[in-house]
Amino acid sequence: MRDAVENFLNTAAARILPAAVLVIAGLAFFWHLRQPVQDRGIPLALTVWEQTSSIARDLPFIAERLSEQPSRASVETRLSTHPFWLATKAKAPPEGGNWAVEFPSRHAMDLQCWDRHDGRLLGQVDRDSDNGGALKATRGGFALNVAAGTEVVDLICRSTFRGPAKLTAQVWGAAALNAAEDQFQRIGSMIEVGLGVLAMSMALIATINRSRLYWAFVGWLFVSMRMALLSDGSDFLLFGMPLPAALLTPMRQWTVCTYFVLTVTVFGLLFRQEMIDIGARWLLRLQQVSCVLMLLLCATLSFEQVLPVLWIGSALLFAITLPQIYRTLRRPHSRPALWYASSIVVALVATLNEVVAAAIGQQALMRGLNSVTAAIATALLASAAVAEHMRTDRRQREQAQRTMKAAYDDSPIGLFTVRDGETIVNANPAFKTMLGLSASSEALPLACVFGDEVVGEFLMLNAMAAPAALDLQARPLNGGANGRDEGGERWFAIKASTIDGRIFEGSLQDITERVRATSRLEFLVNHDPLTECLNLRGLSRKFERAQQPPKTLAYFDLDRFKLINDLYGHGAGDAVLKQVCERIRSQLGAADLLARVGGDEFVVAFPHASIAEASQRCQNICALIASAPFQIDTQRFALSISGGLVATDGFGDAELKEIVSAADTLCRMAKKRPSERLVVMDGGDAFFKHHKNELELIGCLERGETPEGLFLMMQPELSLNAPLDSLNFEVLLRMRKPSGELVPAQIIIEAAEAHAKTAIIDHWVVSTTIAWLEAHASQLRKTQFVGVNLSGSSLNDEAFVEDLFRLFEYHRDAVSRLCIEITETVALTDMVHMQRFIDRARDLGVKVALDDFGAGYSSFGYLKGLSVDALKLDGSLVRDAASNPASMAILAALGGLVRSLGMKSIGEYAENLPVLKALVAAGVDYAQGYAISRPVMPERILEADSAADFITDPEIAAFVRKLQARDPHTIPLFSERADAALTGMLH
Repeated sequence: MRDAVENFLNTAAARILPAAVLVIAGLAFFWHLRQPVQDRGIPLALTVWEQTSSIARDLPFIAERLSEQPSRASVETRLSTHPFWLATKAKAPPEGGNWAVEFPSRHAMDLQCWDRHDGRLLGQVDRDSDNGGALKATRGGFALNVAAGTEVVDLICRSTFRGPAKLTAQVWGAAALNAAEDQFQRIGSMIEVGLGVLAMSMALIATINRSRLYWAFVGWLFVSMRMALLSDGSDFLLFGMPLPAALLTPMRQWTVCTYFVLTVTVFGLLFRQEMIDIGARWLLRLQQVSCVLMLLLCATLSFEQVLPVLWIGSALLFAITLPQIYRTLRRPHSRPALWYASSIVVALVATLNEVVAAAIGQQALMRGLNSVTAAIATALLASAAVAEHMRTDRRQREQAQRTMKAAYDDSPIGLFTVRDGETIVNANPAFKTMLGLSASSEALPLACVFGDEVVGEFLMLNAMAAPAALDLQARPLNGGANGRDEGGERWFAIKASTIDGRIFEGSLQDITERVRATSRLEFLVNHDPLTECLNLRGLSRKFERAQQPPKTLAYFDLDRFKLINDLYGHGAGDAVLKQVCERIRSQLGAADLLARVGGDEFVVAFPHASIAEASQRCQNICALIASAPFQIDTQRFALSISGGLVATDGFGDAELKEIVSAADTLCRMAKKRPSERLVVMDGGDAFFKHHKNELELIGCLERGETPEGLFLMMQPELSLNAPLDSLNFEVLLRMRKPSGELVPAQIIIEAAEAHAKTAIIDHWVVSTTIAWLEAHASQLRKTQFVGVNLSGSSLNDEAFVEDLFRLFEYHRDAVSRLCIEITETVALTDMVHMQRFIDRARDLGVKVALDDFGAGYSSFGYLKGLSVDALKLDGSLVRDAASNPASMAILAALGGLVRSLGMKSIGEYAENLPVLKALVAAGVDYAQGYAISRPVMPERILEADSAADFITDPEIAAFVRKLQARDPHTIPLFSERADAALTGMLH
């Protein structure tokens, strides 16, 4: 029933109502054309004087002014609002009886008339009231009724006007004037009826179609009716109700302005697409701007000011628009443009008819064609344009429906309609094919196709009875077109929407491949693609779902695995990693989880194992990895693994990544203990304190901030040639927490190196050292060099290196005392790059030393390629030189080599007097160690005169004084037996 009503209303709106309206309006138009031409009275000659001042004048003065004016048939007021005085003499018409003198101006607002001979007031009238006398409102103006028997009246009248008024006067017989008045009223009524019915019917059409064009046209028809009434002089009533004089002029002003705006608006809505097609979009914008401007002017200017603007603006806009209408008419399928252009032509012809007729003194050139018939005809033709537009829209909609029906049937996506949330009432072939339904299936229950979950969603939205949509994935009950084939179950995406909860329009799309791809992608997101074990994200998600962390967790890192990739390629490395995972899995329980978290790093989570059980399994893993080489083709690779194991109960509610970080810290400890492959957290406070400090440092460095509490200490380096003449030292990093607790430098460096943030620490150390040297330059006269360590990762950071050299450039005096210490293994990594760094540093006066020389894979040959200033001998070469002749021989060889290369040598770990003597015997230039001094605060350095001032052992102090005043051959360094042995080795 509801659909039938909707169809009837649509048919009525599209066909019945437009046809009925056009018939009614057409009858009104032809009725008006068949009306006889209105009789006209006998025109009178007038003398007119415009009173431009507000000074009151008596009637004799007015009569004198009028006598000076020429006699004319009509006078234009030219929009003036001043009072106009007119004089005329009228004779009774030949037919006799009562007669009248008419002043037919619809713009006259009031009228007063006097007898010219005796000055007697004959009557006065305005648009609001009749004050008695012989003057009455008639047709569009006023008339003075004269009694029968009066042959001549000599009148002086005063009137005011609003608008483009024309002053005329006519003599009428009473009967003829009454007949003209009746015809005038009928015409006004027909205008209101014709255009009013047209507007109301169009309002119904607009309501049904919900169209802006139709609503704009409704407004245009109503305003057109008012314009026709204004042209006819019968707009003093609004639907039969008289308009007050105070509202009449504003009503006329807004009528003409609104008519302009609505005419332009209807044109723009009617021909928007046509204008765009011919490239006249600018015209639409121009029309929009003109409408806005006209409304603003209408709101701010008076009626008399608005009219000239409106006339000029309309003419210009019409002249601009007309060529575009012509271009549109030349295009095919432009019937709306043809009807609209016809309405414009009728309006122009009617206006031209009246203008030319008035110019030659005729009532009309073409019988029945005037402003009133033109208004009705224009409305009819414009209605025809809108009707044609409606017809075109309807045909386009029907074509679109046919296209949509074809697209519906041919769509590769399954389309369907569900009624009341439970019955499939319509479906396209693709839908039936996807679900394996027969082509004749109709009115199929939804529950026969999909499970209860899908049916429940539809029924829930049906119960809501409101606009809604659903989007879900489901499997059909029968498995789809292919059922449970070799590819597995079929999955479909169901999307449906409803306006009222009753009719659902939906689509069905096979997403089986997408679901499989998503599952694979999810697997890859949570797993390592090479080994197919979990990654760190997957491991975290496992325990997030369980809402409980593992009981214990281990972190493993393969030792020297990078060599396999470097020597044999990543293919061999990948194969080794797969075998490593197999060996690790072989030692795990059913509930244990393995994750690969880096290139050669693994995490094992033990959900239920105690620390003892987990420790045993981890020991087994380490032993199994190292027990036998890994075989890849013909290659065999021996590997070992380091690990750290933590119990999670000491971490409280910490996230898994924090527990992993703690295990990583233990793993790094294990790597530094060659004899201990697994480090287990003992649960003591020392580890948690160490780990907490490391985490705090990491967090600070990750934010790019310099940790608070950093400070410098300094360890003197004693000259073994002139110990009392120099005060050299190495800068060492320390950190004090707000609580006063000292954080070891090793923790700071490890945290920075583990997260590639050493540049932050090194920049602080260098800049702070330079600032201290500049502040105390006068107290450091004996200081030739100050050692500052730079890490390898900082030296490989181009941004840090450039910042470092800018700092050196700005502080040239202070950096002349710096000695940058570079670890030997770092220097050997990229000797070309390192030599460029050394050359730039030395050009600025900075000294460069190789640190820990002898700790790595030292080769004397590479010293030729690195032009450093000093070698800092590793403690492993120094600490037992006094007791081990082999070590002494190596030390002596290095001392001679360094001197031959023009470098200085510095011996670390000088812990006692015998080591000092060995360094002197080997020809080493400087010594650093506890035999001289432990690290001291910078203030202690400023209080000293030389490095020897820090020595507290009397024997060492005496030996140093002998060094200062010595002849090298007179100082016994060893016992005679040891000296003889050393001499034998050297020679």
